[in-house]
Amino acid sequence: MAEKEKQTGDKRRLAETHEGHEEHLCELVAKRRMAEVARLSKGAQFVCHICGRAAASAENLCEPVEL
Repeated sequence: MAEKEKQTGDKRRLAETHEGHEEHLCELVAKRRMAEVARLSKGAQFVCHICGRAAASAENLCEPVEL
């Protein structure tokens, strides 16, 4: 039961927008702003726990984890 609840929670987080989301790599990729994605990814120090994208700043990821 707990595993199913965890999966549901993860799916809900993926669907929700949140403060600053318009500058997160997942949103920038969806909008095909690839030059900006490349600039923000250079020298990556963080990876998103949800989508796996890497960025130099935690501010550009939904759920950042330091590398």
